[in-house]
Amino acid sequence: MSFTHACSTGARAALVLCFLAFPMSVALANVALLLTLLLWLLSLAGAPARAELREALRNPLAAPALALFAWIVIAVAWSPADPQGVLGAVQKYLKFLMVPMFIALLQDPATRRRCWHAFMLALLFTLAVTWLSVWIEIPWTRASRFGRVNDHTVFKDHISQGLMMTVFATIAALVAITSSKTVWRWLAGALWVLATGSILFLSEGRTGYLAWAASSGVFAVTLAFAHSRRAVLGAVVGLVAVGALVFATSPVFQERVANAWRDMRTAQLDNTPGAVVTSTGARVEMARFALDASLQAPVFGHGTASYPVLAKQHFTSTEWCSVVCPHPHNQFLFFLVEQGAIGLLLFLWFIAAIAREGWRHDLPRRAFSLAFVATLAAACLSHSSFWLSTENHCLILMSALTMASLRARRAPVSA
Repeated sequence: MSFTHACSTGARAALVLCFLAFPMSVALANVALLLTLLLWLLSLAGAPARAELREALRNPLAAPALALFAWIVIAVAWSPADPQGVLGAVQKYLKFLMVPMFIALLQDPATRRRCWHAFMLALLFTLAVTWLSVWIEIPWTRASRFGRVNDHTVFKDHISQGLMMTVFATIAALVAITSSKTVWRWLAGALWVLATGSILFLSEGRTGYLAWAASSGVFAVTLAFAHSRRAVLGAVVGLVAVGALVFATSPVFQERVANAWRDMRTAQLDNTPGAVVTSTGARVEMARFALDASLQAPVFGHGTASYPVLAKQHFTSTEWCSVVCPHPHNQFLFFLVEQGAIGLLLFLWFIAAIAREGWRHDLPRRAFSLAFVATLAAACLSHSSFWLSTENHCLILMSALTMASLRARRAPVSA
């Protein structure tokens, strides 16, 4: 085995480790990601790795990812932030630059399969611990709530767990409708039910509720649309019925939805010391501020890392600023404020590339791809998901894995 081949093999193994690690440990995922990058760069000394990179650059996801990262770097030129803030912001989005590397490594069928399995294994373990924590006290979990009808988050916060569990549920749904073996179909269906239950009954993450609703709705309607209008109507009615059943039987879901509605109606900025800041109320005020700020620099934005600087000038109380100043809890508005309409359009191009590629495939994979896009969009509407570590890992890595898998079915890489 040559040195470059060994480096390429090691890079693929490190990438598999990253897929296994990021749902449970950001630190381990970052180490695996750094190892992947270093080994892959060394492997480029060999012709096979360079050929894989050239093929990866033809993937529809590569151009928008690189263009968006390039614009983020260019927007540093007019940012009011200090060098430390700028460097931190650029680092947050660095994985956009790595998308061609991910796709290059994922052109290997065995690596793709192992990455899917690694992610599923990590979420399967998370799902098992989530349900076990209802009856068994597990002290090392992130939020052990034994004996209470409340949040049962395991490793991460409830937002990121809800997002990742939604992706897991969508994969389970795809396996349930495509597997040729009855036992696998039933097992995947059971996992979908358990994952759905963990999102809607055992978590207080409203981002998870929204992502699950968007993903399940798009998945079901896409499948139904290929059959008949009556099937679409049946899918919509079924989803509404599930939603009504969950609302009637899940106390935590009822409480979180009721709180969100109340906070949204009563949202008002209060910069006095000791002011009460609610999650939904803060999002309403952040949206108002972000939209107003974007009108002042609509095309080019205020510059990379500018949002915290502008937010501190607007939200002057400590209570408000601690919640709303780091990021606007909306990735679309985040790009609009900092990178302007150009940055937002580049981000929409990134999302559209996945939807367009998925649309070209058979019905089950089209449904999965569009459901994943719906999950991504829902997460970005309620959180700054490409700025936060765990969600950033999940959405970029799973985007690359999805696109590499779809592209391989259409045009396998030649040796």
